[in-house]
Amino acid sequence: MIISKITSGLGNQLFQYALARHLARKTASTLYFDLSYYNYQYSDDTVRHFKLDRFSIPYKRLDHSPLRYLAKGTKLLPDRSLPPLVRWVNEKQFHHDADVLKTAAACIILNGFWQSEKYFAESADVIRQELTVPSNPRPAFQRYREQIRVSAMPVSLHVRRGDYVNHPAFSQTFGFVGLDYYKRAIQFMDSQFGDCQFFVFSDDPAWVQQNLPLKNNAVLVRNTGDDSDLDDLLLMSACRHHVIANSSFSWWGAWLNPDPRKHVVAPKQWYRNQPTWDTKDLVPPSWIRL
Repeated sequence: MIISKITSGLGNQLFQYALARHLARKTASTLYFDLSYYNYQYSDDTVRHFKLDRFSIPYKRLDHSPLRYLAKGTKLLPDRSLPPLVRWVNEKQFHHDADVLKTAAACIILNGFWQSEKYFAESADVIRQELTVPSNPRPAFQRYREQIRVSAMPVSLHVRRGDYVNHPAFSQTFGFVGLDYYKRAIQFMDSQFGDCQFFVFSDDPAWVQQNLPLKNNAVLVRNTGDDSDLDDLLLMSACRHHVIANSSFSWWGAWLNPDPRKHVVAPKQWYRNQPTWDTKDLVPPSWIRL
């Protein structure tokens, strides 16, 4: 069995699912999610909600199973493992760790963020297939989806500000990637593909309207409701090319597009202040970093 500790927002949840799903397929194991993170609120984090239940993912909740006692019991062990029965795998570095995929035990417990395609590339087709939202799309989603479908050159562009600007810790760790980055990215896309139509996704649309130099045919996407983030994610993936923020959310919006001809622009500097985190494996090598 594979147990993945799911935490944080949708983008991070997707990375945590993807590694666990790949290992579950590789070992023909049942996938469990430990959702205890969502039982509390944290002073140093933005309020998050579990969203993976919206997708067609085969998993079981750990809190509905006696397996939770197994996870608690390993706290008594020095490294929280009891091979070959239980192996607790803590993420020890930010870049890809090949040893993680070699882990062998009857029960593997994953604790980390695992932000690299290398952890699940072999299961990419299955993961993309599972990350679709079931029926009954919302009317606004359908309207935007049709606009993207008929556009000659739809390009998603994600501007994340929100907690990257206002949260004391996140503003120091991540920080807003900067207006110049978006100006260069827009220029690059237009130089490559002619007259692009940008579909803009942001948690600060008022700032975008006032500051981002967009053409008249640009569409500022405004989904609402509890699952507006899911709508945004799937609409991003429906575009032909992508400009992402330093955000795991728009990383997934671009990655879910299966077209091998897509161009993805990503910021060269992902973190404002994490000098010990090596981001060499974060962005796929075919993406363009500006």
